[in-house]
Amino acid sequence: MNDVLEQTESGREIARRNREQGLEQGLEQGLEQGRVDGMRALLRARFGDFTDLDDLARRLADRDHDGNIRRIVAGATLAELRS
Repeated sequence: MNDVLEQTESGREIARRNREQGLEQGLEQGLEQGRVDGMRALLRARFGDFTDLDDLARRLADRDHDGNIRRIVAGATLAELRS
């Protein structure tokens, strides 16, 4: 199908846009995963390993990432971060 599309100018444009969209989506997913990984590392450094580390890291990264980093550095407890 892509071979057929790329035989015309409009087909090449559609294919180019699709590639760009895929790249943008991949970058966004990579950035999101990087935030979660960073949050997990920060939580692990502060509190060690605990049962809901991955879930909490994802929640905190998804909601006010920078604010939650400030809370952790300022000394928030696990109970405060979970609420």
